[in-house]
Amino acid sequence: MKLDKNDRELLKEMGCSEEDFKQIEEVSSARNTTYELIDEKSNQAKEIIRAEAIRLLGRRQYLAGLSRSAFHWSAVQDVPDGSGRVIYFDSSKYFKS
Repeated sequence: MKLDKNDRELLKEMGCSEEDFKQIEEVSSARNTTYELIDEKSNQAKEIIRAEAIRLLGRRQYLAGLSRSAFHWSAVQDVPDGSGRVIYFDSSKYFKS
């Protein structure tokens, strides 16, 4: 996924440097990061696509999770609808290649 101007501004507001953008873009590809929607109440999980993660989290929170996983293998973000669900970002494939 190519970061647009708004994405870059949001990431800067979160403390990311411009030097981080390339790695965040590389990690965001489907072959490097997977997303799992986890219901913490029932402990059920299902894999979802990036577009669904963005829809559930919103762009800012999605970028927060993606930027974290880009440098730490994985991240978790709460779905902000009060449902008790989280999205798990797994970027470990990026570090194994």
